[in-house]
Amino acid sequence: MTSATAAPPALPPDLTATLRSRLSHGARLTEGAGAAGAMVQVAEVSDVVAAVRLAGRHGVALAVRGPGRSGGPGASGGAGRPGGPARRLTVDPDRLAQVTVSPAGWARVGSGVSWRELAGEAGRHGLTPLTGGSASERVADTVTGGGVGPLARTYGLAADRVRAVEVVTGDGALRRVTPDDEPELFWGLRGGGAALGVVTAVELDLLAAGPRYGGQLRWVPADAARVLDAWRAWTATLPAQAGTSLVLSRPRHGEGGVAVRFAWAGDPEDGVAVLDGLLGPLAAGGRPLDSEIAPRGPAGLATPQQVTDPGSSLLADRLPDDGAGAVLRAVRGSRPRTVELRLLGGALGWVPERPSAVCHRDARLAVLVTGGAGSEDRAATRACTDDVAAVFGPDLGGREPAHGFAAVPDVLARTPTPAVRDRLAALAADADPHRVLEGAAPR
Repeated sequence: MTSATAAPPALPPDLTATLRSRLSHGARLTEGAGAAGAMVQVAEVSDVVAAVRLAGRHGVALAVRGPGRSGGPGASGGAGRPGGPARRLTVDPDRLAQVTVSPAGWARVGSGVSWRELAGEAGRHGLTPLTGGSASERVADTVTGGGVGPLARTYGLAADRVRAVEVVTGDGALRRVTPDDEPELFWGLRGGGAALGVVTAVELDLLAAGPRYGGQLRWVPADAARVLDAWRAWTATLPAQAGTSLVLSRPRHGEGGVAVRFAWAGDPEDGVAVLDGLLGPLAAGGRPLDSEIAPRGPAGLATPQQVTDPGSSLLADRLPDDGAGAVLRAVRGSRPRTVELRLLGGALGWVPERPSAVCHRDARLAVLVTGGAGSEDRAATRACTDDVAAVFGPDLGGREPAHGFAAVPDVLARTPTPAVRDRLAALAADADPHRVLEGAAPR
């Protein structure tokens, strides 16, 4: 008779037993197999505290689950844990979904709340949030990941409007972090990623609700070169009141194309006039295939869904003459790929009242390259981005390409400067003495 070898438990039995006894009634712990670890769907902040403390006590890495989150290059099951994938306890914060909107113009949201949900509640009070890039993205992810929203050129980053962050740091302490009480941690949490703690709530300032206009226009693939040329000329003088990106796509199935996204914070009639600066020069070659440009609600300018496939990105001072050709070549061939050119500048380059860990605010253009999730697709995406970077050359301003990221963190927070990286590392060493969070790749 042959005896089967039992697989090792996903996590230490005493950890899971103790955690189950400490979780609130609405929380749920689901164990995986082998090295897959376990996931805890938290229902209360006390559940997060219990998870972090027990992970630290047992030397188990802890991550935060969420769509579009990525660990980036070099991420592993936890710093200092050699020998392949480590056991991991993953926290799912989606049930921390409380939303409180003050008529005084601010909101407090649990870490499971999306921009779409906050915008809906704020709209009932005549207010609106400065969203991240996707309406489905969680507010907390945008804040910690330095998210660049559609109106960032007009109003800056959502992270710049944060009043307080409630977080469980790696030492298991629940903290309310403000610029007055803990200025260094307040600096790092905004744009510093997930290595400083598990965010449970964010308090942020809102804007008065006003007119919003924009959406997407789409052309057939054959128009890609002329649309790119027109977009490049148009964006050279675009006012800060407008945001835009150009997206070239080659899907795995079906026809790709070229799209221009446009966001305007102001009167729709003025937005029409600004957009005509792009459409006028293109009129002789034919109309767009379709247009979704229209007056929009509070979160209507953000894209509906987040990018979940890993990709690479560049930050540049401008799109050079030969750079346009390199971008067009990037979407040729057989592999599925999307290349987005996102215009930066405007308010992004202003010095915020409360500095944060977000870097590279002086960049004028972001190039985001996304491919499939398979290992060959990821390698091809990286090689493609490096080829584009070589063409951009000095127009990158010395900024390094970033590889292996999904939507979170966003482009400005992926490659911290050495000074910011060292400052974040010192913060993490203080807030996470057991190294529970450092290197744990959020999923």
